[in-house]
Amino acid sequence: MKVSLLAYALGALLLVLPRLGTAQQGSRLPLDSVLRRVARDNPSLRRYEARIGAADAYAKGARTWAPPTVGGGPFMIPYNSPRASDNGPVMRQGSIMLSVDQNFPNGARQRANERYLQSRAGVEQESRAYERNQLLADARQHYYTWALLLKKQRVLDGSEELLRFIIRSIELRYKYGGEKLSDAFRAKAELQRQQAEELEVQGRIDERRIALNTLMNRRPDEPFDIDSAYARPDYRAAPDTATLARSRSDVRRLDQTLARTRLQQDLELASRKPEFGVRYQHMNALGSNNPNLYTLQGMVSIPIAPWAARGYKANVAALGLEAVALREERAALVAQATGKASGLLARLQAKAGQIALYEQRIIPAVLKSYRATLLAYEQNTEQLTAVLQAWETLRATRLEAVNQEMEYVQLQTDYEREIEQ
Repeated sequence: MKVSLLAYALGALLLVLPRLGTAQQGSRLPLDSVLRRVARDNPSLRRYEARIGAADAYAKGARTWAPPTVGGGPFMIPYNSPRASDNGPVMRQGSIMLSVDQNFPNGARQRANERYLQSRAGVEQESRAYERNQLLADARQHYYTWALLLKKQRVLDGSEELLRFIIRSIELRYKYGGEKLSDAFRAKAELQRQQAEELEVQGRIDERRIALNTLMNRRPDEPFDIDSAYARPDYRAAPDTATLARSRSDVRRLDQTLARTRLQQDLELASRKPEFGVRYQHMNALGSNNPNLYTLQGMVSIPIAPWAARGYKANVAALGLEAVALREERAALVAQATGKASGLLARLQAKAGQIALYEQRIIPAVLKSYRATLLAYEQNTEQLTAVLQAWETLRATRLEAVNQEMEYVQLQTDYEREIEQ
């Protein structure tokens, strides 16, 4: 029995099988498929398509003309009509006037307005890219965490299998007076605590599935599986400032906003240019002896008049200050992102060292201690309390190693969010 107990314990440690729960049944989606579905189906991203289309539609109407104005009515009709006399009938005075006005817009101002309206599409595209990066980062974090929760589940399964065999060994020894009944109760209490933790892990897995379904715009309870394999990336150096400025969509969005501000400034400067108009009026005389008349006038606006120029001059100055503020905001954002990416990379490298320490030294050392304690228990030179303590230490150490990997995933997601990888 001594040999069988030790062999069973070592086999359970080395050959831990994943849990085959009913909640995991469904189609298997690799990470790239999940990311494609998020980018394609998430409503938060689809709304930007409508905004970009709206910006293009606005730009199509930038070169329209003002509608013509048509008018009509009496013209130069006297208030006091002349009375009849012995000399003949009353001569009717005045006319019925028809008028048509048409203003011709300035072409340079129209072109400036068209470029300004078109620039909104660029801002919306970069806003969509920023939103997409945030959603994909959330999806990767949920996916990686799910994979590590499955790993934690396998650790718990192996620990539970070991504990169940220890309980059977205690019950067998108790029949021959080799163990106390209290030891069996203590081991069974540990088993219940183990099962409670397994339920918590399963609940966290279900939470990740619901979160991913929500990001993919699917039913929250729709079942699917993931690829449980997780490979930690090896990041060597953070990107430089220029590379980071090109890769980050929020920086590019500020660039587009700055360009749009300059185009708006050009539009205000185009207000200095005059606009022209034409007016045609036709007078149909009421009296039979009165000739029909017409008027044809050309009109031009004078925007450089001092009382009219104050408006666009103030707007141009204000937009110039807004451009300065945007440039400063961009510089601050790039500096902050560079510093944060470097800090996260340092933490990533330190966390990777911790994980390697757990995998290469800590867990093997604790495993050796557990094996030695188990062997001593088989040889009746160690108490069951020591075996349970060694089991708990091994279990806690392996779970802590998985927790370290989860912290690495959080740091990895934050780092990739910063560099938009």
